[in-house]
Amino acid sequence: MADPRVPEPESQRGSPSPSGGGLSGGTRQRASAAKSAGWRLPAWFTTGDRPWLKIAAVVGGVILLLILGTFAYAVATLPDPSKLDLAGGAVGILDRHGVLIEQRNAEGARVNPVKLADISSNLRNATIAVEDKNFYQHHGIDWGRVIKAGIIDTIARRPEQGASTITEQLAKITVLQSPKRSILVKLREALVATSLESKYKKDEILGLYLNTIFYGHHATGIEAASQVYFGKHASELSLGEASMLAGLPNGPSYYDPAIHLDRAKARQAIVLGAMVRQHVITQDQADQAKAQTLTFVFKENRSSQAPHFVDFVFEELDSLYGPSVVNRGGFNVTTTLDLTLQKAAEHAVAVGQQRLGALGADNGDFLAMDPKTGDILAMVGSADFFNIDIHGQFNVVTGLRQPGSSFKPYVYEQAFRSHKLTMGNLLDDTSRHFAGGQFHDFDFRDMGMITAHQALLLSRNIPALETMQTAGVDNVISLAHELGITTNLKSEVTTAIGSSEVRLLDHAVGYGVFATGGTRHDPVSILEVKDQNGNTLDKPNPPQAKQVITQQEAYLITYILKDYSNQWSLGWNKPFAGKSGTTNDYHDAWMMAYSPNLVIGAWVGHTGPGNQNMNGVFGTMVGSSVLKDFINNGLSQAKFKVESFQRPSGLIDGPPCQNNANVSPSTSPSGSPTSGSPKVGSEKELYLPGTECAAPSATPSPSASPSPSASLLPSVVPSGVLGSPTPSPSASTTPTPTPSAPAASPSSSS
Repeated sequence: MADPRVPEPESQRGSPSPSGGGLSGGTRQRASAAKSAGWRLPAWFTTGDRPWLKIAAVVGGVILLLILGTFAYAVATLPDPSKLDLAGGAVGILDRHGVLIEQRNAEGARVNPVKLADISSNLRNATIAVEDKNFYQHHGIDWGRVIKAGIIDTIARRPEQGASTITEQLAKITVLQSPKRSILVKLREALVATSLESKYKKDEILGLYLNTIFYGHHATGIEAASQVYFGKHASELSLGEASMLAGLPNGPSYYDPAIHLDRAKARQAIVLGAMVRQHVITQDQADQAKAQTLTFVFKENRSSQAPHFVDFVFEELDSLYGPSVVNRGGFNVTTTLDLTLQKAAEHAVAVGQQRLGALGADNGDFLAMDPKTGDILAMVGSADFFNIDIHGQFNVVTGLRQPGSSFKPYVYEQAFRSHKLTMGNLLDDTSRHFAGGQFHDFDFRDMGMITAHQALLLSRNIPALETMQTAGVDNVISLAHELGITTNLKSEVTTAIGSSEVRLLDHAVGYGVFATGGTRHDPVSILEVKDQNGNTLDKPNPPQAKQVITQQEAYLITYILKDYSNQWSLGWNKPFAGKSGTTNDYHDAWMMAYSPNLVIGAWVGHTGPGNQNMNGVFGTMVGSSVLKDFINNGLSQAKFKVESFQRPSGLIDGPPCQNNANVSPSTSPSGSPTSGSPKVGSEKELYLPGTECAAPSATPSPSASPSPSASLLPSVVPSGVLGSPTPSPSASTTPTPTPSAPAASPSSSS
C-alpha cells in the first residue's frame, strides 16, 4: 500500500496553465526553500498572456518620470533669457599655487558692439552658412540637425556632429555660461533658445551673436576681431577676410592663423564650401577668396605671465568643454604651471639669446615637466612672444623640429632591451655607406672600435647608424612612439641621428620615461576648473600612466647620460642626465636633461629674416648657456630640490667586451673584431642579466689614446662668446672629437 501523499499547501501550488490544467498532480517540488521564503514578483506580473509587456510598461513609466522630472528641474532653474550678458565672464588662468597668470574676456577683452547693418554681408552670410544654414527657418532648434547628429554620434560612439543652432549658442554663452556638458545643460540650452526666439527677431539674434562670440586674440565680437586681425571695420571685410574670421569661433586657439595658418586656411575652405552649397556665392568667388593673400596685423593688447602656455591651456579647454562655452568665461582654471620656474625658464632663454645671438640664434624655447605626473611646470614657446620678425607667437615647444643626436637614446634603448647590443659591446666608428649614402661624423674623424657606452656619451653618428640597423629601424620607431613621440617618423636609418621631426613636448615625455624608471606620463596642463564663487566644476582626469620599459632597461641609458655634463664640460652643479642634438648646417640646436623628478629641454634656432641656419651653434652650447643658467641659478632660486638617481636592482656589473660574442651573431654589429680591446671604454659597464661579457683572462695593455683636443667647438666661434665644452680629464681617458665643419652628409652632431 502506497504511503498517503501530504497535500501541498495552496501557496506552493503552481498556477493554472494557459490550457486550464494545473501542474501535474500538484506535486512539483520547490527549487529551494530560499525561493519560497525570499522576494518574488507580484502575482499580476506572472499571470496573463504576456507578463513581459507589463515589465516593459513599468520600465517605460520610470524612464518617463525621469524625463519629466529632469524637464521640470530644467524649467524651474532656468535663467531669465531677457538678461543677456554681452560682456561675458572672465576666465582666470592660475598657476598651481593660485597665482594669476592671465585673465581673459573681462576688462582686458576687446568688445566693440556694432549694429548688424555695420557688419559686412560677407561675414553674416559666411557665419550662417557654416554655423546654422537653416537659421531663418527654425524656431531656435533645428530638429533635422539634432536627428542627424544623433545618428552620426551613435554610429561613431562619440560626439562627432554638432547640432547647436546660432540661437542655442547665444543662449549658452550669454545666459547659461556653464562649461559643463550634460543632458540637463543641453535641455536648458534648448529651452532658453526657444524663449529667445519668442522675444527677439532673427536679425536681432544674429546681431547679438556676432557681437558676443569670441574670435581669439582677446577679440570678442566681430568689430573687435576685424580690428585685431586686419586693422579695419567689420563693414569693410572682403570675402576672403570674412570667411577666415567666420571659421575661427569653432576653435579660436586651434585655428589661430598667427600660429596655425594651415589649419586656419583649411577651416576657411570649409566656410567657403558651405557658402557655395547654400548658393550664397559662386565657386569662382570661393576660389578667388581662397587665393586672396590676407594681410594680418594682429593688433593685440595682452598682459600675460606665460602667453604660450595660456594659449596651450585654452586649446585644452576648447577640447574639453567646447569653444563657445570657454570663450564666454565665468570660471577660473588652476593649471600645473609654477610661475617661479616659469620666470627661471624665461631668464634662461634670455641668457641663451645673449650668448648665442651673435652666432645667429634669434629664437629659443624651454620646457620643464614633472616626469612623475606629466605636469607642465614651465613653458616658454619663443624668445619673444610679441616679436613678429621671429614669428614669436608660434609655440616652438609644440612645433616640429629635427632633434639631431638627442634622438639617439631611443635607438640605444631598443638595442639594449632587445639584447641585440649592450653598452659594453663594440661599434665601428669608421666613415662608410648606409642606405646608399656616404656618412661620416661631425668632426670628419674616425675613432675605430669603441664601446656603445662611449659611442652614445661622445654622440658619435656612425655607431648610432650601425646600432639603428642592429636594433631594426621599425623597432626603434615603434619604441619611440611607445615612449611618447606622437609624430610620424621616417622608416629610414637616418632617423637615428635626428632626421625626422619631433615636438619638444613629446621629447620631454620620452626622456621622462628614462627619468621615472620606465613609466610614461603624458603632458598635463589643467588641474581644476572652478566657477567664480569657488565651486569646483571639474577636475579633468590625467592620462593614465603606462609602464613601457623596465626600470633596469631605463637605467642603462641613465647610467651613460648622467656623465654627459662632465664629459662635455657643461658646468651643471646638480645631478642631471642629458643629451644634446645639432642638425645639419646648424639649423637646430637642442639640449635635453632629466633627473628623477624633473625633465627639461631647450632649443635655439634662427626663425627671423635671412639665412635660417646659425653659425656654429652646437647643442652642447645650449646646455652650457640656457640649461646651465636654469639648473645652477633658476632651480636654486626656486628652492627646487633635485632628486638623485638610484640604481635599481637586477643589473650586473662587468668589464667592457673584448668582442661581441655575448650577442647573437645574426644581430651583432658589423665589423666586430675577434680579439683585442676597444680604444676607449669605461672601467665598468652595466648589463641586463644574461647579456654580460666574460671577464678577460688577462688584463690587456691599454691602447694608446690620441691626445684630447683643445676645444670641441669649431674655430668660427669668436673667443669669449662661450666656454668650450671640453671633456673633463677625470671623466674619461677617451679621445674627444673636434668638429671643424658641419657635416656634409645627412647627419647630426653633438
